[in-house]
Formats: sequence, C-alpha cells, structure tokens
Amino acid sequence: MFESDCIFCKIIQKKVSAKIIKESEYSLVIEDMSPKAPIHYLILPKKHIININYLSDKDSKYAADMIKIARNIAQEIKEEKGLKEPLSFNLISNNGIQASQSVFHMHFHFIAGKNIYIDGFQL
Repeated sequence: MFESDCIFCKIIQKKVSAKIIKESEYSLVIEDMSPKAPIHYLILPKKHIININYLSDKDSKYAADMIKIARNIAQEIKEEKGLKEPLSFNLISNNGIQASQSVFHMHFHFIAGKNIYIDGFQL
C-alpha cells in the first residue's frame, strides 16, 4: 500500500509533516511547499500509485475521490469568499518523466487564484 522511500507515502502516514488542508478515506490534500498561485494544493491518493498510467480498475475509488475532493474544495472556497460563480481552478497531473513528474506518487495539483497560462505555463 505504501512505499518506504516515497515522500508522499510518508506524509500520508504522518511520518513527515505537511500542512493538511482536507482529508477523506481515500485522499489527503496538502498545501504545496512551492506554490505557483495563491491557492496551490496537492491531492494525494492514500495508496501508492505511481501515476495515472498505473491506476488499476480496482483503484478507481481513489481517482474518483480525488476528483470529488477537488470539487468540494472549490465549493468551500466559493462559499468562504462569497463568490456567485463556481471557483475557477486548474487540476493538473504530470504522468511520467517526460511530463515533468518529479514525485512518483500519483497526485493532482489544485491551482486557483491565478491564470497559470499568462507568461507561459510552468509548474
């Protein structure tokens, strides 16, 4: 279920500290240590899955939960800020070395509060 040398597995197991934003049975949301926008969270499955290419049909509950938790975060921010429209956000997953994946534990970047495509996209 977990890899001993994976930083995200260590965070999920609370062996390494991180600012936890939200947690569910299948996902953990933490604040990104190097934010690229006013709101930059990482949504992690609570199982070591390398990336979407390695997601099995049996593990679909993790992916579904990650999407649901992103929706819930957006709704909470909308209500907190008193927005009339749904919160605009990016949900990004780098899958593999050539896609700039640097931590090999599947995760989504939840990014809001900035148009990440102005001045060229960089994550």
